[in-house]
Amino acid sequence: MRKPALAAAFVGLVFTSIPRHLQDRKVEYGKQAELDAQGNIYVSSGEGKLIKMADGGYCLEAIVADDRQTVGCMVGLKSEEPPGSSLQLDIFLKGGNKNTIEPGAFIREWHFWKGGQQVTVYSGSRDGSGTYALYDTASARLIEKLTEPSEESTLPKWAKSRAQIQDESVPMSAVLTQERTKWIGKILRQTGKIKPGMRRSDLIKVFTTEGGVSNRFQRTYVHVECPYIKVNVTFKAARDESNTLTEDPGDIIESISQPYLAGSVMD
Repeated sequence: MRKPALAAAFVGLVFTSIPRHLQDRKVEYGKQAELDAQGNIYVSSGEGKLIKMADGGYCLEAIVADDRQTVGCMVGLKSEEPPGSSLQLDIFLKGGNKNTIEPGAFIREWHFWKGGQQVTVYSGSRDGSGTYALYDTASARLIEKLTEPSEESTLPKWAKSRAQIQDESVPMSAVLTQERTKWIGKILRQTGKIKPGMRRSDLIKVFTTEGGVSNRFQRTYVHVECPYIKVNVTFKAARDESNTLTEDPGDIIESISQPYLAGSVMD
């Protein structure tokens, strides 16, 4: 059974639908929404059963809201648009209902607000300014809409991205700036002490591994105090050179790059 489509003024089309009967879905028990290891999405029914809402690969990005009952899914385009493009955001709700939001332009960023009661969608064309829209997740009703301002800091809090809110939460003062400068100096001195000819065991006192492509002879390491500070290191095997996978603490450092900044890499 499907409900009629609803039109949201000035912000594209919004559809609400009820999926197939629960007996046609996977029946397991869980009181919270879940994303499994394969990327499949489940929500909980009123009886505590898990209802499968989407297969792995359907979403470019899926996030479970803080209420642990609502899941947002940015849906990939089935067209020749560049990879990562999306014009559609699906909201999966407790009980097996789904709302689909189509803002009428490419989705640049989206996030839940008020623990999952609302969702913000920032959309726009490839070039130029965008539009921020706030929706009620339970009904897909448009609550508020505004055009992107020239100064990002003037955005209302609901429109600010997770990264912007995090950036603005960092405390700033003259004293803190001095302390951060001293800390960076410490990192540079620690890194400078690691030289070719030293062992892997010397390196891992200061650096640790991260995800990404690597083998025994070359790997990117991140500083133990900050995963954004990295070095690229090559090694010579201490023994059993034919084994390219097992890292030996006695392996000899052949080269180490200057430290640099980069985002985290996950396997």
